Amino acid sequence: MTRAQSDAIGFVLVFSIIILTVGTVYATGFGALQDLRSDEQLDNMERAFDVLADNVDEMAHEGAPSRATEIKLTGGTLAVDGATTITMRAVNTSNSADNATVSATTRPISYTHDSSTVALSFGAVLREDGDAAVMRSDPGWAIDDDHALVPLVVTTHSGDTTALGGRSTVLVAGTVRARRLVTDFDTGAGSQARVNLTVTSPRVEAWKRYLESAGLTELEGDTDDGQITYQFEVDRLTVTRTSVAVELRR
Repeated sequence: MTRAQSDAIGFVLVFSIIILTVGTVYATGFGALQDLRSDEQLDNMERAFDVLADNVDEMAHEGAPSRATEIKLTGGTLAVDGATTITMRAVNTSNSADNATVSATTRPISYTHDSSTVALSFGAVLREDGDAAVMRSDPGWAIDDDHALVPLVVTTHSGDTTALGGRSTVLVAGTVRARRLVTDFDTGAGSQARVNLTVTSPRVEAWKRYLESAGLTELEGDTDDGQITYQFEVDRLTVTRTSVAVELRR
């Protein structure tokens, strides 16, 4: 074999190894880079929803009549749709005839990209990745042995557009429609209110973790049907409701 032939064979072998290496890196690394970029985009969206939650909180608790939040889309869809319902049934433990029921349904504001979603629901920011869902910031409820204060922030859709996608900037404009005291259930001295709290949500797993962390007692914790029920006892239950109409604008 001549030297020229040996050099040619060596070049072919080295070139083949380079092509194989580049192909392997592309096949394994490109997917990882795509996943990393998607995770970073969702992390940024989560931070944007934290700002949105702060603006909604100002409307619900600080008397602001309206607020607007700019959100930069990164290929997913921003929407005001779906439904999450919270129902509370309070009964005086000394007199079952003394009772109260409160129910509210919100249309969450959500951003969905592939199999991941970031949502604002009843004032809480939730994130869902595939089958896993967590609550990133809670709804601002205060529940202890004496008093439960549950502010319900209910968002509804306004305008002609329920969803926007692409990579543009969207203005999420919220306007307060009503603020009111729903119930102030006080059992008085020597008695308590036993409260059953039911959550029906597509991201019920996150609500389950939140209610457990708040120390509530599980009555029905199976999340397969999208509904859970937990119980707590207090002397007094106060529930307020702020209704916010949300419009999506380019």
